Amino acid sequence: MPPQEPKISRWESAVEYIQTVPTSIFYYGILALIILLIYGIIGSLFIMGLSFYDAIYFTIVTLATVGYGDIVPHTIGQKLFSVTLALGGVGLIAYVFSVGVAVVAMTLEETISGAKIRRIMRAMQNHFILCGFGRVGSATFKELRKRNHKVIIIEKDRTLVEKELWEDPNILAIPGDATDEELLKDAGIKRARGIIITTGDDVDNLFITLTSRELNPDIWIVTRASKRENIKRLYRAGANRVISPEISGGEDIYFAAMEPTMVKITVKHEVKDIEKETEIIIKNGCTIEDIEYHLPEFKRPLIRKVEVSRRRQLEKFLKSLEEDVHRRRSLERIYESVSGIHSHWISGPDKKTMEKVVKELEEEGLLLGVNLSEDEIKEVARKHGRLVEVIIKPEMTIVENHGVEDIKKEAEVIIKNGCTLEDIEYYLPGFREPLKREIHVDDIEDVERFVEALKNNPSKYEALDRLYMLSGGGVHSHRISAPDTKSLEKVEDELKECGFLLGVNLSQKEIKDLIQRSGRVAQILVKHDVGVVDDKRIIVENGGRILDSSHYLPGVKQIVTRKLNIKNFEDLRSCEKELENPDARRSLTALYKISRNIHSHTVAAPDVKIIKKIETELKKKGLLLGVNLSEDEVWDIIEKEMIEKFCID
Repeated sequence: MPPQEPKISRWESAVEYIQTVPTSIFYYGILALIILLIYGIIGSLFIMGLSFYDAIYFTIVTLATVGYGDIVPHTIGQKLFSVTLALGGVGLIAYVFSVGVAVVAMTLEETISGAKIRRIMRAMQNHFILCGFGRVGSATFKELRKRNHKVIIIEKDRTLVEKELWEDPNILAIPGDATDEELLKDAGIKRARGIIITTGDDVDNLFITLTSRELNPDIWIVTRASKRENIKRLYRAGANRVISPEISGGEDIYFAAMEPTMVKITVKHEVKDIEKETEIIIKNGCTIEDIEYHLPEFKRPLIRKVEVSRRRQLEKFLKSLEEDVHRRRSLERIYESVSGIHSHWISGPDKKTMEKVVKELEEEGLLLGVNLSEDEIKEVARKHGRLVEVIIKPEMTIVENHGVEDIKKEAEVIIKNGCTLEDIEYYLPGFREPLKREIHVDDIEDVERFVEALKNNPSKYEALDRLYMLSGGGVHSHRISAPDTKSLEKVEDELKECGFLLGVNLSQKEIKDLIQRSGRVAQILVKHDVGVVDDKRIIVENGGRILDSSHYLPGVKQIVTRKLNIKNFEDLRSCEKELENPDARRSLTALYKISRNIHSHTVAAPDVKIIKKIETELKKKGLLLGVNLSEDEVWDIIEKEMIEKFCID
């Protein structure tokens, strides 16, 4: 039975002393008595020469010091044996009896005074102290108990404690006034994780708050305020959270108490992975408080309370999905509509446990983020899944990098999964908006006809190839639609395997940043005389491609751009041969003179290392003036060059 009073009497002190003796010595005494009994029987058989039944009889009457005289030792050996048996019996029986009385007394005292429960309280760590067990306190206790949290109740009404709380052996309750500093110490306030104050008297709540903060400066304090005007006072007294029952109930008080050890996790998985995710959370002693589905076109998520903290709750839910096909299909539709992305508020015993849960979810590949805002969740959903329209077909935008020769391979992956290529966007340097073309292709035969037409028309192939190179060296995007999100996921996975995919649902800024970081396309400013092809040779030798050549006309600030598309030495020889034409050479000579021999090339390469190597070699040759300069920087360089007289016939 729980303790009657927090103070310890002399009788209790005596029993506490008895309790310091280990109860195991009682069992050792019994064992010694059994060994002595065996010794007596064996000695009676071999020393006294008795039969087995007489040996048992002689041993027991000797140990009990009864000695009826019907069996008497005659020889010296028999007498010595009888003496040792009698003395050992008297001593051991007295010892076992006294220890037995002590154990019985200890058990009785524990039952009467609650010494055992006080020991449990003294050993309790990381628990909650609940002050006041009225309407609000009992509701809060239900929330705590539902989630397996350790709680010590302090209640002023002794009748309530004795007749209700002590009826349940699993409830730890102390009758008394929580404003008593010693009572708070007995309840382990220095070891507690939090104190919840739910008495109906705001003055008492204020005093308990002040005392609790003084006894444990780091404890989390949640208190009730019966009147709104006392809320500020309780905060000033040291409360972390103040809840008014006028606007809140026991559940709100519970969540306020759990706030330091609650996190919101955002995860992505299918219905079949529910068990894996939940198992990680509940095995660590945590509770899944709710589930939030972030549906598109809705400002607020769809929230459902779940309050799962036990394995049997999970098993019951999984069994219901197996037995009810319609329920499972409904859940699958919800998961499909949010691409498997949803959030949970989870509570746990401490921060380390919460960190462990987060780490395990991350290792399993389920976690997308922790404590994300609604905007951050939408951003995560945009990047890691698809924000699916409820009525329109699911869509996503894929950003890829490949050449013209891979167009068919890319289209096969998309079309075979039942998806449609809605458009294509190219990202050209100097243009704010991408170059967009609607295509709406869902038949592989259309793609094959297009590829065949490119093969039969070299100029068309070259124009498209140059467009690909200008767009970040092959970076472009497609908007694709699908019958469901699973088809989109398959397309995403297969394009990753092909090495084409750079990202999903990226913004234009992200795509342009990606192109710039990749360094696969660069604007190289050079200076040399007409007819010199050293710069072009260096670019081609290192695997680069010259897309164009731009000349700058000072004064009028006009730029003349020539398409080149030099990708190999054969193209370079064609460029050199062009200068053999007198008209072409005269035109180029005039253009070079006007632009003071300064011009730029748009150069594309498979990776940034090649671009860097080209830059280094051009510097060594003394040809390079700059890379990726702004237009103002280019004009500044040109205007500082010596102005030479020139004449155009």
